[in-house]
Amino acid sequence: MIYGKYREGHRVRLIDGLRALATYLEDRPELPVPHGANVAVSVLHGTDEEKKAEVERIACLIGSAPDPTAAGQGHHKVKVTFGPVEYSVTAITEAATARWDAVWSYRDAVSPDPPSGA
Repeated sequence: MIYGKYREGHRVRLIDGLRALATYLEDRPELPVPHGANVAVSVLHGTDEEKKAEVERIACLIGSAPDPTAAGQGHHKVKVTFGPVEYSVTAITEAATARWDAVWSYRDAVSPDPPSGA
């Protein structure tokens, strides 16, 4: 399974939830809304080539091209937007994941001094 495990009916529940949220906000104009929203799907499993191929398959389905700037960072990403709402599919290469893990391996090694007067 390339995306991970979802319970039966997950897709229907997600779409129903998005519609319910839209109706809820539409019916309550006094509530603030964000500048935008992103429904993000991550391709979690497979080789780098399989994950890239999945992003390219999705690109064909939504009529968009993968983001060429993301590839330079070890990401394969495609998106479609509906005004300020974005649907995106991203796959991250093993090398990019390893770089991220290396950076974060230092997170407990540094303890900055608290600001003066804090």
